[in-house]
Amino acid sequence: MKIGKALVVQTLLLCAIGSSGFAAESVTIEKLQTNPSSYHLKVVTLQGAAHQIQVLTNPPPPLPRIDTQCLMVHPPYTFVLSDETGFLQITVRARPPCVSKHSPAEPPDVADGDMVSVDAQITATPGPGPGATGTILEVLAVSIQRMGN
Repeated sequence: MKIGKALVVQTLLLCAIGSSGFAAESVTIEKLQTNPSSYHLKVVTLQGAAHQIQVLTNPPPPLPRIDTQCLMVHPPYTFVLSDETGFLQITVRARPPCVSKHSPAEPPDVADGDMVSVDAQITATPGPGPGATGTILEVLAVSIQRMGN
């Protein structure tokens, strides 16, 4: 019985050690923009200052809707992240809970000038131009942490 428990503990430790290899690679904005295709579908960590926060709103619907329409408390937004090497637009998805459209929305997780660390999913698709300059780079925040606050 003791051998079985020891084996389980060793297996759990190996799994914990092995899963640490999935940590996001920390990159600068310049490095990401120079070779975006090498980060396609990967999660990277970017650090810098948040600027130009813009909450995304949907255009008015063409048909009337019921007053209890479901809206996310944390609406989607974008912001520009800048570091010493450049700047990049980050997109943040809406998050639950879903409430009546008469309930107030929460403000974004970041404010102008906040220093943040962003784990982001990168999508790099070929665009009409040649090389890296023609690549369309989309950066979707997976998690955001304020630094030094």
